[in-house]
Parts: sequence; C-alpha cells; structure tokens
Amino acid sequence: MILNRKKRNGLTTLYDLTPLKWPGVFSEFFYSVEKTCENFGVKAVKSLISLISIGVLMACQPTSDEPKWFLKASYHESCSCNAPCPCPFGLPMTNSYCKLNSLLDIQEGRYQDTKLNGVQVILSGSVGKWGEYYFSESTTDEQKAAVEQILNVVNIGHFDSILTSKKEKIYFKNEGGAVAFSTPNIDVRMNMVKGNGDQPIVIKNLKGKLFENYIPHFSSFNSRSFPDSTHNFLFESKAGFISYWNLTDSDFK
Repeated sequence: MILNRKKRNGLTTLYDLTPLKWPGVFSEFFYSVEKTCENFGVKAVKSLISLISIGVLMACQPTSDEPKWFLKASYHESCSCNAPCPCPFGLPMTNSYCKLNSLLDIQEGRYQDTKLNGVQVILSGSVGKWGEYYFSESTTDEQKAAVEQILNVVNIGHFDSILTSKKEKIYFKNEGGAVAFSTPNIDVRMNMVKGNGDQPIVIKNLKGKLFENYIPHFSSFNSRSFPDSTHNFLFESKAGFISYWNLTDSDFK
C-alpha cells in the first residue's frame, strides 16, 4: 500500500490514496480513510489500516460451506461372501462373516491442504472386527495420515481396530473387465459380470454413498498370506464388486 505524505495546515499527514485505483467498496473505504486522516491525523490511519488488514484476512478464510475433504475414487473389493455380496444390499453376510481385501484408487482428492491424487491403499480385514491398511510406496506421510482420517470416517469395513497401517509395494490393474491387485502378501483377481452387449451391469439406488454405480464382479481368487498370522484366508469363486466414490465430509455428518 502506498500512502503519500502531504502537508495540510502545517501538519504532515498520510492520507492521499488517490494515485491508486481501487474497485467498488475499497475505493469508498479508502476515501473515508483520507477524510479521517485530514481530521484526526496519522494515528487514525494506523487504526484504520489495522482494521482493513483484519477484514482482508477474514475474507480470505475458507467459508463454512467449503468441504474439509473430498474424494473421487474407485473402490474394488473381493470378499468371502457368495456372489453377489449381500452386504451392500443390507442383507446378512454369508456364513455370518465377511472377510475382505479391497483397493481404493484415488483419482482426485484433498484433505484440508493435502492433495490426495494418485494415492492407492489396500484394505484387508474382517467386517466389524479387525482391519489393516497398506498404502502405495509413493504415498507421502502427509497423504497417508490424511487418508487414514478419511477412512476412519467412511468406515467401509466397520473395523473396530486397525492392526497395521504402513506403506507397501502395490500392483494394480483394471483392464477389459479383469481386475487384479496385490502386495507381497495379498492377492486378488476378479472379473466383471457382463450384461447385454458385454457391457457392465450397473446397480443404482443402493443405500449410502459408498455403493454408487455398483458393478458386480466374480472373484476367482482372494487371499492373504502372512507369516505367523492368525488372520490369513483364501477364498475362490466368491463375490467382488467395484463402486465409484464421489464423497465429501458433508456426506457423513
């Protein structure tokens, strides 16, 4: 901000803002600053500059309507239930349990100031019981912490405890209706169930935002095999699906 010094009635004041062109309300505001300075001197302008600084800072703050986080992602799951998995339909789990491996592929996202584009995370666990997170190696610590916070809110597996959350080498491929993802200890392979014209079958209007555009898959292989683990499993010819997430924190308030 440039304030010109001029003398008026023998008093040097900072008041002339006319060389600067300010739009609308700013022009009116600075005009009032000028007049105040003419009448009351330099102390007044200091007070007014402080006030406008506070006002500008407040104007730059995010509005309450701006989401704390948002995600655009695809979610790929294979589980122990018979196909199709009854859980998204609100029906009882096959054999009263649902053990899953899934992969969340984030195309676009943000948590506060942290961008989440390109983050991948594999979830492994037993619905309503334990869960584990395995993040792609390229994930930063800030991104990992942010996605952990979002997963705790989304709670896709209703896990009551997270046993492990770490970075791991992830392989992922989705091509021609064939989906495969893995870590050194997790392996999933599934294929899209085709409809008319070999196009995807898309199920809409399921409850909640986590199963929008639900596309059923048939999982040929789903395993987790860790040394000395009591949570290992292997399932063949079971349920799988893909859904597409377009979420913000306001969806879970």
